[in-house]
Parts: sequence; C-alpha cells; structure tokens
Amino acid sequence: MIIKRSYIIAAVIAAILSAWILSGQIGGSESEVAENGDAGGTAQTAEPGEEVYVQVRTFIAQPKTTKTTIRGRTEAIRSVEVRAETAGTVKEVPIEEGAPVEAGDTICRLSLNARDARMAEAEALMRQRYLEYDAAKKLAAKGHRSETQAAAARAAYDAAAALVKQAEVELGHTKIKAPFEGVLEERLVEVGDYLRVGDPCARIVDLDPFLVVGQVPESEVGKLRTGTVGEAKLITGEEVQGLVRYIAKTADAATRTFRIELEVPNDDLALRSGVTAQITVPAKEVPAHRLPPSILTLSDDGSVGVRLVNANNIVEFHRVTILEDTPAGIWVAGLPERADIITVGQEYVAAGQKVRVSRTEETTLGSAQ
Repeated sequence: MIIKRSYIIAAVIAAILSAWILSGQIGGSESEVAENGDAGGTAQTAEPGEEVYVQVRTFIAQPKTTKTTIRGRTEAIRSVEVRAETAGTVKEVPIEEGAPVEAGDTICRLSLNARDARMAEAEALMRQRYLEYDAAKKLAAKGHRSETQAAAARAAYDAAAALVKQAEVELGHTKIKAPFEGVLEERLVEVGDYLRVGDPCARIVDLDPFLVVGQVPESEVGKLRTGTVGEAKLITGEEVQGLVRYIAKTADAATRTFRIELEVPNDDLALRSGVTAQITVPAKEVPAHRLPPSILTLSDDGSVGVRLVNANNIVEFHRVTILEDTPAGIWVAGLPERADIITVGQEYVAAGQKVRVSRTEETTLGSAQ
C-alpha cells in the first residue's frame, strides 16, 4: 500500500484543529494557549511554570516487515515467433488468432511440392542398397567377395538411409508446429504466402503462469529476496499474488534500476500482457509501533511525529517514518522500543516541557501484520 504523505499530514492537521476548537469548551486557565517556536514541534502550551496534565500510554515495538511498492506491468512468461525451417508456399493456417494451442499442434502447413516424390525416391534407393549390401555380405561370408566390397556395400546402404532421414525431416518441416502450450496470439501469414527459411508463421504466447514485472531502485533492491510472496494490483481491477522468482543482478544502464519478476497463476487465462500494475513485495523486517492516527502531530518543519515523555516526565518530540496505514492503525518506525507516548494533551505541550502524567495500560496494539 502506498502511503500518501499529504493525506497523513492533512489528517493530523484536522485532528489538531478539532482539539483546539474543543479546548474552548473544556479548558479554564490550563487551556490558554500560546505559540511555541520550539524545534520539537508546534504546540499549545500552558502558562509559564504551570505543569500540564497529559495522558500517556506505553507502546511496545513489534517486528514489522516493511514493503516496497513499485510500478510495473504484466507480461507473458514466454512469447515466440514460430518460424519456417524450410521454404514453401503456405497451404493451410488451421488455427485462428486467440485460440489455445497444444505443444505439437500444426499452426501453418506448407505445400509439399516434390518433397513426397523425393521421399519415395530415397526410400526406393535405400531398399536397393540394402539388397546389394545383403548379397555382398553373404558372398563375403562364403569367400566369393572381399571384405572391402562388403564394407563398400554397407556404406552405400548407410548413405541411402541418411537420404531417407533427410527427406523425412524436410517433409516434416512443411508442418510448422507450436513449440509449447499457449495461445496463438498473432497469425503472421495467410494461405498463398511464400515463406523462406526463417520467415515467421505465427506468434505463440504462454500465459500460465504469468509475470508481473517492474524496476526496483538501487536504494531498495538490497532489501528484497526471491521466494517471498508479493502482490500486484492491476489497473483493470484484478489483484493477484505470487512468488518473487527473479531479481536482476545488473542494473539497467539508463535508469539504474533492477528488474524484478513476480510469478502469478493464470489458470483461466484471464490476465492480459502489458497491463499497468502496482507491485508490492516484502522487504526487510524492522521494529515498529502501530499507533492510532489521532496521536500523530506535526513539527514546525512539517515532519510527522509523536510527543512522548521520558523518565523525568519531560516532553520529547520524535519524528517517525510511516510504514503502512491500516484500518487498525498506522505502523511507524523511528521510536524507542518502549515508548511512553502522550495520547491526550499532546497539542498543549512542547518539547522540553515538564508535565504531570496520568498513565493508562501498557499496550502493543496487536502484533505485526
């Protein structure tokens, strides 16, 4: 999930304004406010020398796996142009575009021309050479032929058999076949077209499993690992999960980013290649706190943080890094493992101010998700 800093700051400002408006109904002399330029953050403070009551709750850090979110796109795991291995005129294109194909299905058929005749000629020659070799072998066994004559007959027979094999291969090449199971994405020829060796007949794509690919910045790539479970949200609305199967070892020369591939199932072939996606993958584990959004506040420079009290009941402002916003609270990093955070009254005190503390129960606000 992408955390939009502007939304968080807007929510914090709204909470501050609400507290300020309510202070006119709640406060007496203790609610009188003054602007404070303390570096610890803007606050509404009490009169000099007056200790303000605040409510504090202890939050304990929990291990939290951070996430890296990048933009990407869907991509077929394999896509090949099937090409002719012999020359000839296209006689038949039996499969329509978009139709599923199995490995070995004929997707283009070329005219035989004289190939079948050459095959018959090669077979006839092979039979003749076999009879000659068989006779030479028998005569040599009786001493009427030399061993060299028998060997020559055997060589002639082997050469004829090789010609038959060549003719079989050439004949087989007139049927251009799908190399793997997939979908015939694009038909590149029509009946009557002439194909030379190497000319494409059709493009086959393998859509199951499917890939969601993206480019990871240099600053993030070291945090990622293959084999972890990632997720992707497509611009078309689908949400998919899969394993991180590949992280590039070499950066793209132009962008200095690293390719990452998420492999996801696509049994029903519903996913399409080239669709924009938002990819979220787990990164490193860090100690973090899950806090109610209402206790976040802003410093003078606009940094998001919280006010807490130390062992001497002195207020401190700690900036935080927002990791994730969930319905149950906001995960943040940057606080001590055990943090006594002001939950009520944080807008009436400033960093360095001594306060009187009312404590509530210790909490971890749940375990990491």
